[in-house]
Amino acid sequence: MTLLLRKLCRSKIFHSCSQNQIIRCSFCSSTTITQSKLPLKPHSFVEEYLLSTLGFSPEKATSASEQLNHLKSLENPESVLSFLKSYGFEDSEIKKLIFWYPNWLCFDVETTLKPKFEGLQSLGFSGPELTQLIFSNPVILRCSFEGNVRPKIEFWRGIFGSFELMSKSLRAKHCLLNFSLEQRVLPNLEFLREFGISDERITLIVQRHPRFLTQKLVKLKELAERVEGMGIRRDSRLFVWALNTLLKISKEKFDGKLEVLKSLGWSEADFLSAFQKNPIFLTVSETMLKKKIDFLVNEAGFKPSELVQSPILLMFSLEKRLIPRYHVMQVLKSKRLNKGKYSLLTIMSYSEKMFVKNFLLFHKKDAPNCMVGTCPSTRGADILILS
Repeated sequence: MTLLLRKLCRSKIFHSCSQNQIIRCSFCSSTTITQSKLPLKPHSFVEEYLLSTLGFSPEKATSASEQLNHLKSLENPESVLSFLKSYGFEDSEIKKLIFWYPNWLCFDVETTLKPKFEGLQSLGFSGPELTQLIFSNPVILRCSFEGNVRPKIEFWRGIFGSFELMSKSLRAKHCLLNFSLEQRVLPNLEFLREFGISDERITLIVQRHPRFLTQKLVKLKELAERVEGMGIRRDSRLFVWALNTLLKISKEKFDGKLEVLKSLGWSEADFLSAFQKNPIFLTVSETMLKKKIDFLVNEAGFKPSELVQSPILLMFSLEKRLIPRYHVMQVLKSKRLNKGKYSLLTIMSYSEKMFVKNFLLFHKKDAPNCMVGTCPSTRGADILILS
């Protein structure tokens, strides 16, 4: 073996490989022994800091420390942690932020962090709202505040129409601040305006679906043409909702829902007609579409053509509206309290408040087994309980 190693040392193999590579050569039978005798690499002080102070795993501490090996002391990391804690960040939040971006420990508090936090405060963010904004949009601390962050926040405030709505959306991890205004958002906005969609309607849909303006322009143009091709005019109030629906549903899912409805007796013309009346019904899952149509047709007695004419029925909750209201009306009908004045479609379409007033409270004495209970879920809407 010694003779073999001497020959290898004189060969070209030795000169074309590093010493470490030779140690790892599969034909070197002393590899395991040699490696076992190598001293273990000691933890750097940064690695020890990440392990003990931030609770990193050994693997992550090793990986992160490689990005911080230029640090000569822990003075700056300590300053960063103290600064974040002074603004109310929890230890778990700080750990996640540093886990995502280890280089944050290198930020200069006075020249980088403090000006950005003060800038956010000048825009109206404070307390938990401020910390949640940064936690949800860590890009804020990696970008120029005056050249990037401030213009974006001011732009989105104008689009949402209020600071409260804008703040809520930014803190909801929609990543709006990640997108370039000049390259992505403003071209989309200009295209929609040229297409005849008013700022009012754009604001309305962005308030409900903030990522609407962050799509690629090419995709937005293609879908706009597709919506027109499906019979919804660009000046229709439904155009923007149809566009948003197609943005949220892939072509595969769209085709899948068409096939599901065809299997339930709809024609393609029925499908297109329903889409033109209420495109949002396509956001309902295939499974739920089947369940709702099965209940409405086979139990509640709706004709398939009625669902085509009123696809809004497919938007209502099966468990919280369709089934409870149907059973309430059955109780009233059995007591001859519903004399056919209202159609089932009208009854299903009533707001919760109007339904309770006109059918439950109005008939409370005659049908005491129809009771109303409040449920804090689903925006605080009432649910109907049959005793």
